[in-house]
Amino acid sequence: FNVFPSNWLLNINSFAIKNYLEFKYVMIHSNDSSQNEDYWYANKECEIESGDKYPCEEIYFKKNTEIPLRLTQVVNRGLKHIRTTTNFTIISIGKPDEKYFDSIPKNWPTVCEDLDLGLSYYPQFTQIGVNQSVEIHISLSAPPHRIDGNDTVRVQWNTTECIDCFTLSPKEFTFNTKNFQEKQILRITRVKDTSQTKIVPIFNGGGFDIISPERFSIHLLH
Repeated sequence: FNVFPSNWLLNINSFAIKNYLEFKYVMIHSNDSSQNEDYWYANKECEIESGDKYPCEEIYFKKNTEIPLRLTQVVNRGLKHIRTTTNFTIISIGKPDEKYFDSIPKNWPTVCEDLDLGLSYYPQFTQIGVNQSVEIHISLSAPPHRIDGNDTVRVQWNTTECIDCFTLSPKEFTFNTKNFQEKQILRITRVKDTSQTKIVPIFNGGGFDIISPERFSIHLLH
């Protein structure tokens, strides 16, 4: 793999792998648990498509342990409420064996693309005539990574189609974990007539080096 999962949209700098079950309702321990299992059920009932009612959540543990065996829930599937059961496979008890993490590359902070990283700016499309200027407000969509103690990312710009048709000021921005949400202003002035073009950022540092800069182009209309 070479990207962070897209569901890690938390804009944080570290992630903890935890083992827990979170319930929506108060769970009650049943006095009618079987000889080999402990049974817990929610204090609220939910009705399924057939009209039958069940505890909204139920879970079974191996007797006198915290080892979960299966989880039963009433869930919404489109316009229907159905009862589903998830069976658990226990692969490790206590601290996970290191073998389960061997597939993670040791250099993941520098080779894995963080899908949160990018630029936020307004406007994204703008019309600008000759000898006219426009101001683009720019910030980062997520804090840069701290790599080897450095959390700074430098952003420069590359114009396409016509490299001398525009002047840019300033030519470089610097962001870090403290100012990444503060808007900085890029002033663009058209000095020559040309067709539609775009300005593509150049990233350096903070984990931004491996993201696609084309995704964050500023489009200039004639």
